[in-house]
Order: sequence, then structure tokens, then C-alpha cells
Amino acid sequence: MEVRRTARRKKTVAAVREGSLTVLYAPLRMPIYEIEEMALELQERLNRIDPRAYYSDQELMERAEYLSGLYLFSAAQPKSVSWSEKLTSAWGICNPLHQTINLSLRLKGLPQYVIDYVLLHELVHLICTNHGRDFDNFMKLYEKKEKAEGYLDAVDELGLSESGSSNFERSSGIC
Repeated sequence: MEVRRTARRKKTVAAVREGSLTVLYAPLRMPIYEIEEMALELQERLNRIDPRAYYSDQELMERAEYLSGLYLFSAAQPKSVSWSEKLTSAWGICNPLHQTINLSLRLKGLPQYVIDYVLLHELVHLICTNHGRDFDNFMKLYEKKEKAEGYLDAVDELGLSESGSSNFERSSGIC
């Protein structure tokens, strides 16, 4: 485990995995004893990450079909869903014309609800190409929407995305 102090964090400690290393991001002025107290709890949280978050492309497609049925009345039917290493500043991207969805490899290993959120976001774009009222109404059906957005914002805040932005829509490159 490694502790990195950062001016970006003001009050709390965040933990992320970098390969097999757990990195704690802590405020510059937080006493080490407080960091140590939080480290155990954060380590336990990271260890509870859902192993299903390591889908193959085929399993990702099956997950998309499941989410479409659960939240979108099976209206979104992509021709393909796959991981992409080319997406470095976006969490996911949808091509409504070709009915394809690509998700960033940066999502692999994140909690299941976060991957589901990004996948659902892209599935909704197969129905609604913009972020208008209809799009928002579909996304409101996902009960962990705000939690997932917060998680992705935190990842961006820690500087783990290429964009460095903390705004989900802007940083994700989702259109």
C-alpha cells in the first residue's frame, strides 16, 4: 500500500488499485494516524469489488442485453458491445448508426454498478441520441445512477483519467 498526499483531496481519503498496488490519496494536512485508520476500511472495500466486473466481450454483450431488458424494455439492441483500449478520456462511446458500443478498459475491475451505469448510458443512446428529457427519464430508472456518477467523478478527481475533469459528461466524452 502506498500513500500519496494531494492538494486535490480536502477532507477524505480515497483508495484505488494500480495493478496489484493499493494507492491511498490523502489530503496534504491529514495526520498519518487518521490515514491509517481509514486505510483498513478502504482496503476492505477494494477487496469487495465484484469479480463479475471482468467480463469478456461476449459476457459484456450479454450484460447489455440483460440491462436493456431490465431498464429499457429491450428497446436497445446493440449489434456489438466490446472493450476498447483506444478510449482513454471517455468511459464509453456509442455509435447509433452502426449500433455498436465500446467501453473503456479503464472500467475493468471497477464496481459492477459503475460498469452497468456506463453500459446503460450507452444503451440509452441507441434510443435517444442526445441528452434530452427522454434520455434523462430512461437514466433515472437506474437506481444507482448518482452513486455511479459520484464514483466516476472521484476517479477523475484523482487524475486517473486523461481529461483530468471532474464533470462526468465532459470527462467521459459521451455524446
